[in-house]
Amino acid sequence: MILRTDNPAHGGAVFARHEERPVLVYYALPGELVEAEPKGRQGGVTFARADRVLEPGAGRVEARCPHFGSCGGCQWQHAEYPLQLEIKSRVVAEAWRKAGLRLPPETPVSGMDDPWRYRIRGEFEAVYEADGLHFGFHRLRSHAVLPVATCPIHDLRIERAMLAFGQAAREHRLSGLQNLLLTVEPDGSGLLWTARFRGQPGRRLPETLVSRVAELLPDLVLLDEAMTLEVLGLTFRVRNDTFVQTNHRQTGVLYQTALEMLAPAAGDRVLDLYAGVGTIGLQAADRVQAITEVEENPRAVHLGRLAARINGIGNAVFLAGRVEDALRGVRVGEHTAALLDPPRAGCDPRALAELLRLQPERIVYVSCEPATHARDLALLVQGGYRVRRAAIVDMFPQTYHIESVALLER
Repeated sequence: MILRTDNPAHGGAVFARHEERPVLVYYALPGELVEAEPKGRQGGVTFARADRVLEPGAGRVEARCPHFGSCGGCQWQHAEYPLQLEIKSRVVAEAWRKAGLRLPPETPVSGMDDPWRYRIRGEFEAVYEADGLHFGFHRLRSHAVLPVATCPIHDLRIERAMLAFGQAAREHRLSGLQNLLLTVEPDGSGLLWTARFRGQPGRRLPETLVSRVAELLPDLVLLDEAMTLEVLGLTFRVRNDTFVQTNHRQTGVLYQTALEMLAPAAGDRVLDLYAGVGTIGLQAADRVQAITEVEENPRAVHLGRLAARINGIGNAVFLAGRVEDALRGVRVGEHTAALLDPPRAGCDPRALAELLRLQPERIVYVSCEPATHARDLALLVQGGYRVRRAAIVDMFPQTYHIESVALLER
């Protein structure tokens, strides 16, 4: 197919039309003429891959990673970084438009000075080749795994650790491994790791294999329980099964954006929903009367309470449970502000209903998914709130993922 591309779509593709039917084209840029190969259909939309660029668009660059175009992890390496930020802003605005909202025209977009080697956490899938186990990522829109030798959006220590675990696994002829989760201390030498085996949740790596990895990584300390994370002057302990922002260099930008919108004051009583270990909410503790952290993961709740003790925070209360359940026990008028940072799926409608019942004066909603963010914001607007400000923070350069923040007031 010869296609003229149009607007960007969330997910890393651009729109085009072929015989009046919509096509989503990957590895193209807006305004390009490309030769594309169809790769399937879903819901009346054809998915295609740009195999040849006939008329390149402004902002096209050579991808840095040799696996780009085969690996499904990055979608925008062929776009210069300012264009990536423009595309993400357009995607957020379109998601808001579809939800009946208007993204404020002055919405800032915070990018990175160096949009590479930013990930401190990576999850690598195991794939078995003729010479044994390797690690990699899923191919684009596929369950097949592509072995990789490099990943320039990960911290170099993560890349080295992935290769070291793979080498040790091949030397030990390891079988049955499903994936490997690695997190590195941004300012320390700790490497937190978890290996998962397919259908064997209690199985662990042989000690001799782990010792071999340690030999291959003499500058790192292998950790299998928890590690220390410093965020905006506070100290946290985190595990591989608790949420961590993968882009540590941008975490402070995101959190300061949210806290500026929250504008914590001495008389405030704040709800921090989907709190994790409290990395955002506890930042405001010294400026407010009280803060209530609500989190479903019991390990995160334990680590949040530990963080409060480590940092000398005495005005934080932790509620364990799903947000929609925990909020039922909260009285109307008890909190003046709320901070939300839900997973990609957004808020459960019952959680939004409880929040509307409680009627905090202002809500700051942090999201990593524009469609569910816009959907939930529209429901809050229908419930009596007005969007006052918004911001976009690029936490995931080279990929389609987008982090956005909105301030709502009653």
